[in-house]
Amino acid sequence: MLQNKQVLYIFLIILQGLIFGIGNPITTIAYESVTPFWCMAIRFVIAAGILLLIAGRSAWQELKNTRPVNWLPASISMALAYITSNLALKYTDVTIVGFLMSLSVVFTPLLALFILRRRYSIAVLPAQFLAIVGLYLLCSGGGGFHFGWGELLAILCSLCMAGSLVWAEDGLAYLSPLTITVTQLVISAILAVGGALLFEPTVTFSAITPAAWWVILYLAILSSIVSYFLQNAALEHISSGIVALTQCFEPVFTAAAAFLILGEQLTFVGWGGAALILLCIVYGNYIEMRVLALSALGKADAPPL
Repeated sequence: MLQNKQVLYIFLIILQGLIFGIGNPITTIAYESVTPFWCMAIRFVIAAGILLLIAGRSAWQELKNTRPVNWLPASISMALAYITSNLALKYTDVTIVGFLMSLSVVFTPLLALFILRRRYSIAVLPAQFLAIVGLYLLCSGGGGFHFGWGELLAILCSLCMAGSLVWAEDGLAYLSPLTITVTQLVISAILAVGGALLFEPTVTFSAITPAAWWVILYLAILSSIVSYFLQNAALEHISSGIVALTQCFEPVFTAAAAFLILGEQLTFVGWGGAALILLCIVYGNYIEMRVLALSALGKADAPPL
């Protein structure tokens, strides 16, 4: 029964990866008529507005009874994760961004060690090593190692995503997944609007094409409201480590969507790196499920990831 429940929430994260995987390449379509920060600002204002109408009152009641430290770090790190990921899409290939974002699989157990005081599991080291090798091969797929602003922003995104997972897991002891989602979207909207006002010229709404508006709506409703909630709902039942590992499925969906929508293709070496990253997912989830099974039998002496 316990394992079946774990599989259900793993499936929710895979669904989140599918939504993000489609959202990554279509975001570049929106950039043809709207700048990155304004695209994010419009997206998150719409998403936050919708969710505040649905759950704003109940979220406020919960927030009044807890401290900002229980939700603010998760919200800020989530906002920064998606700001850096969307900026990365402007400077490098969508497929590369999708895979580099998955480096959160390396950062999450390390942050959990310091934030949640969760012992670092030696069993996860092979998965992390393979992830680093795979990411190197991925970045070297064009015939020489390439590391520019897009790659740097994508890795910063993975670090922020790891922080959001670990702090959200901690915050869910005090708040519901829906309330955590509300705070993340509101903070994302505030930071995105601030970035747009500071770094980009005033947006001309009449210049935004209908195709870009459809993309923004997809990003607001599915890639923001639905995806944020799926992640937080899963974190109530599975650890941040296993969520980070399962989110590594996102690059597969991103690569497929980028090929179908933008015609992007990885080289043979790049796909070799991608395969190593996927091996990390399989191995890491196997270790986590094994620990959970042994824990249920009262035989485990090792903590989850």
